[in-house]
Order: sequence, then structure tokens, then C-alpha cells
Amino acid sequence: MFGKYRLLHRLGSGRSGTVWLAVHLGLEEYRAIKCVSRKCADYETFRREALILKELQHPGIPQIYDLEEDSEYFYLIEEFLQGNSLYTLVKHQGALQEADAVRYGMQICGLVEYMHSAYKLPILYLDLQPNNLIICDGAVKLIDFDHAARFPDANQERLRYGTAGCAAPEQYSSDHILDQRTDIYAIGAVLRFMLCGTLKQEAGISGSISGPLQRIIRKCMDPDMDKRYGSAKEAEAALRMLCVRETAGNQEGIPDSSLIIYLAGMRPGAGVTHLAFGLLHFLTKQGWSPLYEEHNHSRAVRELSAHESARPDEKGIYTIKGSRMKPWYGPAVRLDRPLGYRVILRDYGTDWNQLAKDAADGRGVLIAVAAASPWESCFMDPMVSFIQTVWNRDKNRKTVVVFRHTQGGYWKWPLKDRRLHHSRQSLDWDRLLKQAMVFASPEYNNPFMQQKETETFLRSLWKVVSGGRPGKAGKSWTDAWEKIKEAFLNAGTAPQEDAGSQVLPEQGAGQG
Repeated sequence: MFGKYRLLHRLGSGRSGTVWLAVHLGLEEYRAIKCVSRKCADYETFRREALILKELQHPGIPQIYDLEEDSEYFYLIEEFLQGNSLYTLVKHQGALQEADAVRYGMQICGLVEYMHSAYKLPILYLDLQPNNLIICDGAVKLIDFDHAARFPDANQERLRYGTAGCAAPEQYSSDHILDQRTDIYAIGAVLRFMLCGTLKQEAGISGSISGPLQRIIRKCMDPDMDKRYGSAKEAEAALRMLCVRETAGNQEGIPDSSLIIYLAGMRPGAGVTHLAFGLLHFLTKQGWSPLYEEHNHSRAVRELSAHESARPDEKGIYTIKGSRMKPWYGPAVRLDRPLGYRVILRDYGTDWNQLAKDAADGRGVLIAVAAASPWESCFMDPMVSFIQTVWNRDKNRKTVVVFRHTQGGYWKWPLKDRRLHHSRQSLDWDRLLKQAMVFASPEYNNPFMQQKETETFLRSLWKVVSGGRPGKAGKSWTDAWEKIKEAFLNAGTAPQEDAGSQVLPEQGAGQG
């Protein structure tokens, strides 16, 4: 089995096995290999975990590569996720600020909702706890699917497992039905852990937690299943409202805190939507809670939703491959304004006139997408003219130009040498260079399957887009978001040791 892998060190051990970090000798890539002894596990249980992982395709869930066995062990080869567990993070740093807990909580709700709704029968996770949540560059990942099961199968198990402090009351008795609300209880327990640093029930909920968030946690953890949120999506919506207290504030003239990114291209096929989807996927993985809005007639979101069998929520927004997308509905359709998204990506295709109208308030960042072919300068000139004469009339506006269909990596392109442009018309290139950061994008076929080079490019692009703006040196949108987060209270109790997953004894229904 280990002929094509080299074991490096043990990542951890659990009830069912040990997880090792290994490197694939042929591909030179890291893998996580879960080893389960044949003496303490039956093949069908192990195979069920592998099949569930195979079905789940989400950026917050590790990809499964292979399932192997020998005379002594079963082996599950998975994607290696580099980061710290939520338990480790809180143990070392102390209780989190409310804004961070809410941001992580929304991501956790999104992961749980995906498991519950991605297929015809809900997949219940049944052991949501801080050790099974990995924080990777600000994004939450879910690991260890030992106990996950489809709804009917979960209620046929003789023994029930869970983590004390996170397990719902119904998990302590084989007489009670387990359903999606069982995982909702654990969401509340994890939220409380992030804010109080403990899973012990007797610790209660810290009085320093704001009233609205206390109510969300109590509703999630209500002993009566019928009084909990009916779905993870409902819990996420409640958390999202904590991030958008400007809902009432907007009626009083307080500005929205979302960063708006306008995207448009020099010609059809330049790759605006491709870049927008790539940036959307990257920001989703990083935990920035972005929304893609289609302001063109390409029908890309509808085509993608049909391919993925996705359906919109009550606000007309699709969740596709873990990312939120709103298609173009036309002027006749009136939907509630989406709130709580920290970043909004608006794709205008080549409709520069509509972009100018929608961005008349002077807010936002422009990403102009161009192709590098010299024979396409006839398309390039109008785009540059728009940037110079329309967009940059307000000197505080930020502009980023991305050249696609180029060979090579990403960088601030020295436009003075005109290696990307051979226009005979006289344009003020020096002025454009002062007003815009310019990148050349590496080639990538699938914006939802990003290699290291693509992620590096998008990270560099995002750093420029979210950073300081012309005329406001030293200021950045991310700095502004930090000020917003300061409005939330801190919770500062010391973290407690986590008991980990264990068999749950039969107890009264009111205990957790």
C-alpha cells in the first residue's frame, strides 16, 4: 500500500483509526491517509464513510482520492488540509470575538446545509465539534465523517456516538429520531464554544455575548427539537442578520459595508465571467462571504445551476459548488436586496454603459478584463478610454486591469513597453499606469478547481483589490471591516479540554 506514499508523521488519532500525513511519491503532493485496523472496524462502515465523501463535492470538505486495504488495515486517502482545528485555535488564542465567531458560524451552517440538501436524502453529520472543524486561511473545513449517515441509516444504528457538550439530547437515546435538527443543536454548541471557550453545559452562556447572538445559540440548542431552527439555512440567515445591522442603518443613511467589485471586459469572450467565478470561489474558500451577481444576459448561472441541479432560495440566490450566485432576472423582477455579503462581484460582461449607471455613487472597485492579442487593440482602446474619461473622473476610485489568454504568471505589468498592446492610436498610457494596477492571469480551465499558481494569482489580485485606494494611502477596505468588527463584544473565558467523540450512554431526553 505504501509503495507510492512516504509517511511523514501522525496527524491525529480518533475512535476508529489514525490519520497520517504522507506524500505521494509520483505527484509530490501531500495526502492525509486514514488507517483503520480490521480488528476494530467492519468494512461496510468504513466503505460508507468513503462513499459519502465521494458524493460530497464542496470546497469545505476534503476530496477523496482512493480507498485501499491490506490484510491488517483499511486505508482512506484524502486531500490534506493544512490548518488548525477550531479547538486548537480557541485553546491557544482564547475565546473569539463575536464578529469572527459569527463569520465562522455562517460557514459552518453552509457546510451543514450542503450535507442536508445536496442529495435526495439528507446526510446527517452527527458529530459536529471543534476538533472536526479545520480553519485554513480563514475558511472553515469539515473533516472526519466517521458518524455521517443518510437519514434512514442514521436511525438504524444500535449505538450512537457523539461529543459530550455538542451531542443533542436525542443522541443519548436510541428511542428518539435523529434528523437535520440534531446537527443544528451542535451548531449552537460550537458557537458557544467559540465565544466561551468551553463545551461544558454547566458553564452556561457568557453574559458578555450580545443578546441577539445568545438567542440564536439558545434556539439552536433547545432540548425540544421542534423549537430549534428547522434548517441550517435558517440558522445561517439569523447569523447573517447580525452582520447586517446596517439593514436598519441603511434606512437612516448609514452606508452598506460590502465591498462592491465591478467586472467588465473589452469584448465578448474576454473571460469576465471566468475570472469572476474564479475570484468568487477563491473568496468563498477564504471565508469572505462573497456573492456573484449576473448583470449581463449570458445565462451562465442558469446553465451552471441546471448542470448542478441547484435551486434558488427565497431571495433568488443559488448555492453552486459552495458559492453564492444570483442570476440576471431582468428589470421586471423585484427581489429582496441580498444582505450580509462582505464582497459583491457584479459581472457586466461588456455593458460598460450600464456599469457606469450602477456605479454612479462612486463606490466600489473596477476590474477590467482584456485579452492580450495585438490584433484586438480595436477593442482595447474604448475600454481604456472608459477607464480614463468615465471611471477615473473620481480620483479615489480603484482600477485593476487583468489580461487573460497570456503566457506566464501574474505581476504588475509595465505598460510603458507596450508588450501587451500595439494600438496605433495615441492613448495616455502613463496616466493609465498611475490609475490602474495591471495583472496578467495564468491559464486555468476550471475556475472551481484551482491549482497553486491560480490561487497565488487570485490572492495577489485580491490583496490589491481590497487594499489601499488612490488618494487614501494607508487605508484599506479590510481595515474598515476591522472597525466594523470592533462593534461586537469580546468573550474572554478560558478554554477547556475537549472530551472528543465517544459512545453516548442512554440518558434522559433532557440531557445533552
